[in-house]
Amino acid sequence: MTTKFKIFNISQVPFEEIHDMPQSRQTLATKEDLVSDNIDALTKGTLRPGSIWDWHKHEQYDELGIVLKGTGKFYWEKEVVEYKPEDVIIIPANSNHKFEALGQEASEFYFVRIKV
Repeated sequence: MTTKFKIFNISQVPFEEIHDMPQSRQTLATKEDLVSDNIDALTKGTLRPGSIWDWHKHEQYDELGIVLKGTGKFYWEKEVVEYKPEDVIIIPANSNHKFEALGQEASEFYFVRIKV
């Protein structure tokens, strides 16, 4: 648990592989960084055009996503919707979903996973 505030620039955070997509996530904070144990992580995701974060689910966590840049499709269970900048996507825990980036620029998101 953090006992003092932290400040850093996102450009200093290394990229990591997520959902079989290399170099597509930066973990900005985890539950080890916070006083609360209700937040699992705050991440920034970057998905290049034509790339997919394939089907997955978060078994103990609701996920809130904010689209910063880019366009694409969000798949949830059997539904498909298009996303664009400034959309907020609320994903219930234990539900299958995936993201597909379309268009000419990379899609960028902030995600927060919240313990249910």
